[in-house]
Amino acid sequence: MIKLVYFDFNFWRVDILRLSLGYSGIPYEYKRIKRQEWPKEKQNFPFGQLPIIIYDDKQYAQTHSIARLCAIESGLYANDKLKAIVIDQVLDWANEITNKIAPSIRAAIRDKDLEKSKRLREEFIKNDLLVWFSYLEKLFDKNSSKKIFFNDKFSMADIVAWRVTYWFYCGRLDQIDNMFLNEFPLIQNFFKQMNTFKPFIKLSEYKDIIN
Repeated sequence: MIKLVYFDFNFWRVDILRLSLGYSGIPYEYKRIKRQEWPKEKQNFPFGQLPIIIYDDKQYAQTHSIARLCAIESGLYANDKLKAIVIDQVLDWANEITNKIAPSIRAAIRDKDLEKSKRLREEFIKNDLLVWFSYLEKLFDKNSSKKIFFNDKFSMADIVAWRVTYWFYCGRLDQIDNMFLNEFPLIQNFFKQMNTFKPFIKLSEYKDIIN
């Protein structure tokens, strides 16, 4: 049995694991740790971070590494090395844009400094938001001949790109107007198609994320 462990809220780092396993019908257990419990739990996990996956009674960590494991397990990775590197690039893109917006999130949640958070979010919107989505748009354009999925076959790349785009689009990030997606017609259309892709939207994990 596969077991996933994360905090008690939805976030792309664990959601992409849940979605890939759920898509392929692979059973897994999901444990949520409350924030207030984290200081005493932290020492029990590799790198002192979440998410982790427990596979064959062994713990593994780091989002990119365990996402690749889940993708392989789910048949959502690629045997072709040039298609595999596209999936890896989307995962790296997700990490990079998350690192760019993270200071504004930490300022609000950890520091309780809303003015600092607002200033940092404005800087992110000005300097990074459109730049990093333009990178994703170009990656999609270069590798998707049919302009449906990144590798023209549904994969972890599509799960990651959808989940992170949803994060920025859904209105839960202060100051970010989801109209920004109009600047990226290929990703906007990809996002709309993913939201109507029946094998994906029927998943309980998908419904949990959007509700």
